[in-house]
Amino acid sequence: MSDKVAQRTRISARALASMALFCAGVWLVPSGIALHVASHDGATMWSHLFMTMHNTASLLFLIAAVVHVIMNWKVLTHYVNAKVGEYMRFKRELLIAVLGVSGFVLLLASHALHIP
Repeated sequence: MSDKVAQRTRISARALASMALFCAGVWLVPSGIALHVASHDGATMWSHLFMTMHNTASLLFLIAAVVHVIMNWKVLTHYVNAKVGEYMRFKRELLIAVLGVSGFVLLLASHALHIP
């Protein structure tokens, strides 16, 4: 088995897309937290740095996600088709989760509008 690993010289596009998606996702968390903290300090240089890092990671995450979905389309559609009956048993829970999470995110994000 170690011979197969040693002989493989080509880069796997699927693995690369998955690893890029993971790495970009990992960068999103600390850069988002740092951006939030720096925006309250009035440190515009740091805010700009963290905003650039976060936006770059977001763009790379989006590109990697699209490539990942394209490269795994057949596997994803087979999986969803196999699971659709199982998920339909949880229609109420899905509806509550979608509405609850969306409502909570929008409620907390509304503080940025500064509406009295």
